[in-house]
Parts: sequence; structure tokens; C-alpha cells
Amino acid sequence: MKVLGVLGSPHKTGGSASLLLAALKGAEFVGAKTELVSVYDGEITPCKGCIQDEEPDCKFPCVFEDYGKELLLKIREADGLIFSTPIYWFAPSGKLKLLIDRMTCLENMVAFGEPSYVEGKVFGAIAVGADAGGPWVGGYLITTLTCMGAIIPPWGIAYSHKGDDAIHDDKALLDAINVGLLVAKMIKVIKGEKEDLTFLDDKKLMQKIREEILKELERS
Repeated sequence: MKVLGVLGSPHKTGGSASLLLAALKGAEFVGAKTELVSVYDGEITPCKGCIQDEEPDCKFPCVFEDYGKELLLKIREADGLIFSTPIYWFAPSGKLKLLIDRMTCLENMVAFGEPSYVEGKVFGAIAVGADAGGPWVGGYLITTLTCMGAIIPPWGIAYSHKGDDAIHDDKALLDAINVGLLVAKMIKVIKGEKEDLTFLDDKKLMQKIREEILKELERS
């Protein structure tokens, strides 16, 4: 069971990163293998709209040879996805949006007689800012991914208005941990295992994970 965390922020020790780390630790808590990647670690060429062509070229793994393609390959291989982004004017970061646009090649496999390559993957969303917009961003992300075929688990969104201090936002931190927990548990359910899909209100686990993240961020 593989859960891929996609960081949509240029700040690898900021609020979006810390809550994404918390979510991935939550997924690991119930047995998932995890990986964190950042959209800012390479070039993601903007989508050129192949899907609009009369004979569409829009199919996995995309026509561009760039870092975006590397991320699409990782998305294809993952059982679960968690996107974490700063709130940029009621929307995700521009770099994350570029990747989402490029994910059309995964979804558009339906035009070639196959299921969407996002279909059946479990998805969770995290948004962090210093003002309003969290529910807008989370709502955009889950709406887009479910329209590509992804499955949204219960409690699949977390957001904080505390910016870089999100790691100290108890509610958001616990929500983020549960995003990871429930993404992983939902994967297990899809694979035929029995799992409880309720919110885990475990303050001791929350504090343990916060301390681990703070130590990791200090070393970064």
C-alpha cells in the first residue's frame, strides 16, 4: 500500500509541508509506505490541451519529457494521494494546478477504452494559509480528483489559517493526521480488509507526531 504526498508549496518547512508530513505519518501509523514529493523540485510544463484535438494525443504518460511526467508516473503507481498546498487567492498554488492539469492524461485514458488511471485511488486534501480560503481550496481539490475517478474517504480534508504555525494548530494537525489515517484505511477497505473509518481523536498520537515533525524540520 503506497501513499504519495504531493507538496504544492515552495517552502519545505512551512505549514503545508508540516501538515503533509503529519498526514503521511498518520498513513504510516496504519501500515502504509509513503513518499513525499514537491512540485517545486523541477519543471512542470503547462498543459497544451491535447484533449481538444480532433484525434486527441492526451494519454498517459503525457507528451512532455519533464519533471511533471516523473510525478505523473509516481501518481500512477500510488494507491493513495494526499495533496497539500498553500492558499493562493482561494486556490491551490500555480505549480500544483499545472500538475493537476497534466493529470488529464491519466483521466483521459477513458477515451482509449481503459478506465481512468486515477479511478480507485484514494485522495485527501490539505490547505494552509494566513487567511480565509481553506474550504475553497479543499473543495476544489476533492471535486477535481473525484471527477477523475478518485475516492474521497471520510474526514478527507484538513486546513489551517495559521500559515507557518500550522504545526501548532491542534485542530488542523489532528485533522491532517486523520486525512492520512483514513486515506490508508480506505485503501485497505478497497482491498477487502475490514477497517474502522471513524475519526481518531488521539491527542497523545497528535503530540508524538508533532514532536517528530518539529525535530525533522529542525534538521532540514
